[in-house]
Amino acid sequence: MTMKLFDAHCHLQDPRILNKTPQLIATALDTGVVRFAVNGVSEKDWNLVKEMGESYPSVIPCFGLHPWFIEERTPNWFNTLKEFFQITPSAAVGEVGLDKGSHGKKIDFNDQVQVFRRQLELAKELNRPVSVHCVHAFGDLLEIMKYGTVGMDKLDCFFSKFNQNEKFFDVITFASRSCYASQLPYLLVDLDKDSLNLSSTGPFPAGVILHSFLGSAEMVPEFAKLGAYFSFSGFLMSMKKEKATKMLKAVSSDRILLETDAPDALPNGKFGSLFLVDGGIFHPEGENSSSNADSLRDGDSHPSKDASALPRETPNHPANIHNVLSYVASLLDITKQELAELSYANAVRLFSYEGSKAFVRSELPTTTTPAFVTQSNSNYECHQMASRDVSSWLSKSPSPSEVQLHVHGMPFSVDKDLLSARSAKIAALLKENPPEKLAFLLRDIPADPETFELVARFCHGYELILSTENVIPLISLAYYLEMTESHSDNNLLDKTLAFFEDKVLPSWNETIKALRSASSTIQQVLHSGLVDACLESLIYKALADPRLLGEPIKNSTCNEDSEDEEVFKPNARRKLFSPDWKSEDLTTLSLQLYNPLIQEMNQHGVPPEYVAASLCQYVKKWTDSGENETIYKRGVIEAVERLLPPEKGIVPCTLLFEMLRLAICLECSNDCRSGFEIRIGKQLDQAEVKDLLIPSQGYSKEIQYDIECVRRILKHFYANYSSTDVSGIISVAELIEEFLMEVASDIDLRIDTFVSLAEMSLAASLGTQRNSDGIYRAINIYLDKHRYLTELEREEVCRVLDCQKMSPEACEHAAKNERLPVRFVVQVLFVAQLQLRDTITKEVQEFDDKLRREVVEDEENEVKMGFDEERGEG
Repeated sequence: MTMKLFDAHCHLQDPRILNKTPQLIATALDTGVVRFAVNGVSEKDWNLVKEMGESYPSVIPCFGLHPWFIEERTPNWFNTLKEFFQITPSAAVGEVGLDKGSHGKKIDFNDQVQVFRRQLELAKELNRPVSVHCVHAFGDLLEIMKYGTVGMDKLDCFFSKFNQNEKFFDVITFASRSCYASQLPYLLVDLDKDSLNLSSTGPFPAGVILHSFLGSAEMVPEFAKLGAYFSFSGFLMSMKKEKATKMLKAVSSDRILLETDAPDALPNGKFGSLFLVDGGIFHPEGENSSSNADSLRDGDSHPSKDASALPRETPNHPANIHNVLSYVASLLDITKQELAELSYANAVRLFSYEGSKAFVRSELPTTTTPAFVTQSNSNYECHQMASRDVSSWLSKSPSPSEVQLHVHGMPFSVDKDLLSARSAKIAALLKENPPEKLAFLLRDIPADPETFELVARFCHGYELILSTENVIPLISLAYYLEMTESHSDNNLLDKTLAFFEDKVLPSWNETIKALRSASSTIQQVLHSGLVDACLESLIYKALADPRLLGEPIKNSTCNEDSEDEEVFKPNARRKLFSPDWKSEDLTTLSLQLYNPLIQEMNQHGVPPEYVAASLCQYVKKWTDSGENETIYKRGVIEAVERLLPPEKGIVPCTLLFEMLRLAICLECSNDCRSGFEIRIGKQLDQAEVKDLLIPSQGYSKEIQYDIECVRRILKHFYANYSSTDVSGIISVAELIEEFLMEVASDIDLRIDTFVSLAEMSLAASLGTQRNSDGIYRAINIYLDKHRYLTELEREEVCRVLDCQKMSPEACEHAAKNERLPVRFVVQVLFVAQLQLRDTITKEVQEFDDKLRREVVEDEENEVKMGFDEERGEG
């Protein structure tokens, strides 16, 4: 049986070996190390670990803040950490922990506990395994895993009450502070410990990896009850052999893991040759490779024969897990093959959470591994029971008639004749190359292990089970392997294409499901034309019935007449495509697929109101969820702004403001934010004052709202307003005045900011016959909230107010307003006098005009009467 190993903890992103990581992984893979759990230790290297996980199928990324680096953390470190898990579903948690060793003593232990506790709780929330570093702090670790820090505080408080009791104090001294939690059940038998009301943190069903474990055998059962796994590295060789053996045999067979902790924990060369990072091999008998001869000389030009003679800073190689394997197997008195199988099965089970790259259904045992077996012979029997039903071509060594391939780090043994009969590519490669080179030549197979397993089953004569979810990856792999009709009548490509054309493309729902399932392998299938075919199918169906995209958004600010607008009604031909079932949601697609789809729909003339409805749904889905990182949300907002149809009014102004706030908060590009501002400016007369309350993103507390943004939007409104109807301008003028009154009550609003807002409000009123009463009300509110202003400062506030445009009622109020500066009150009184004079003059003029009209009328009447009399006499 092929020996497979799982390095449960290493640091391949470490600067000491980062530039050699590709060679290290390749070498380790060749030796049978098929998985590497790479642990990040600080915010500075999380992105490196993420990229490594994306670049190497065999790497399982882990993110955590190591206790050595907590002093370097940023204020937002925990949110950043959560974002990395949101965008990396394959990630586990680590490295986290506690350290009271020589290095850890330099770091505040309370800080260590706080940071560790939050990450431990996050691991439990995410249901992911967590890799824990612990040095001289196992008692504290056990307390936190059992009770959390709240429990520890309660225990401290409880014990402090008895510190005067000599007998009790002796017991506590014996137990030691670091063992409160574990000793309570035994020391306080006669006390009601339930009265302590201790909170429970553990157990941890997803698993806690005690990496490079060097604790005592007595603590193993306590940790195991809480879900701990025990991982062993080269550091184990520094422990006394008797103590290490006792501790190892206390560990249950289903809890043993192996690791390298590379580039640290270099093993002792007595247990096999050591791989060196620079490419050579160190042989304990002195048979060093020539490439390392210079680095291994000890002064007499002879290569060292003992690994202890290597420089202390010599970095460890992940392939050296074989040395750890040999040492642990020798202490447990079992074969290396037995221990390899045991530890590998344990690691696969531990890292088989939702989204993990380690989860391969056929790898997992179908029976449950018995718990807590200490005898070495029983260990092997338990593992045999757990491994009987492993798939044949995944587990067995290749026979002469078979070839072994690696797919994302997983080895597959496939009959070369059966594979050649189905694949023209394989047949051609085997014709020109020996079988053992096939794994290297096909190292970039564009498939995941599950898809390749289906192909392997097909080649071995099993029934091919096709589904919407697997058809696109299968077609892509069939293209790659050239499993075509020209090579075999019973070929995979024809079968999968027929299913794709008959069952997937005709259906809106099935097409979306197929695209969604292909998101994880999108780069591999883009070139095949399958994605384009799916997009074209969806566009055609959306043209036939745009309602598949969702119902247009009703604009609450529109008048009632808008309800009479024509609603889309498919004609007789298009009714064939009208769904009488719930359509699959288009917004479930990843941005990489959704973006080109909507772009094509815009170009093909899908009604813009339906496209806009889908885009608004997409924004809500992908930005409201806390599962997406800031970078992805930013990409969504920027794409939606580009894709929104340019027509005015198809998206309510309030929704546009919400998107603008998101764009500002997510620090989207200037083009994106400007695009939303322009769209809002076109329909600003539909906005409400709450829409304009855009929080400022600056650091200055005085500027609570983004005034410049409102100013730019107002400028866009005037630039795009061409109607002869002034109602829109009046609406905006009233809106700006309401906005000014709203922000005037902000106690932190500075004078210059308020004045600039007032000037903006005045600008909005230009060209209208509106008075300045709104501005006056805002000034009155501002002065009321800022009573500490000096006379000169109040004059500065009032300088924007034109008294001559105030109504008599406003002037009357201002004349009695004690908050106004004296100079302004005098101006108001003067204006009031002028208004009074003008009023009196106007009234006198009107009275004189009335008298003059009456005199003229009387004279005209007298003349008329005299004329009538003359005519009568005649």
